[in-house]
Amino acid sequence: MSKGVVDVSYTALDECRTRVHIASKDFALDEILKASESQTPADTTEPRLLGMMPGVTDLAAKIDAVWAAVRVELGSGQRRLEAVERALDEVESNLRKAATASGA
Repeated sequence: MSKGVVDVSYTALDECRTRVHIASKDFALDEILKASESQTPADTTEPRLLGMMPGVTDLAAKIDAVWAAVRVELGSGQRRLEAVERALDEVESNLRKAATASGA
């Protein structure tokens, strides 16, 4: 029967935190584009790049909206994973403090 001591694998916590850290970097748009050898899109799409057909201004605006949404979603994913990384670090730190305090 346990006497209040939690059996923890600090190595597993560290490995999980490391993998979360690596995954968070996978959400960095610049890194994604660098890996694909693509260029970062301009902040605004020039309608003339799409030709002379009717509606190119609206199409360019929709392209910009999609890119803005992609940036927001990737940034959100990255921030959430970074928060998980910090939380895992805090869990490990608290477990170590508790173990020290209990004399384990």
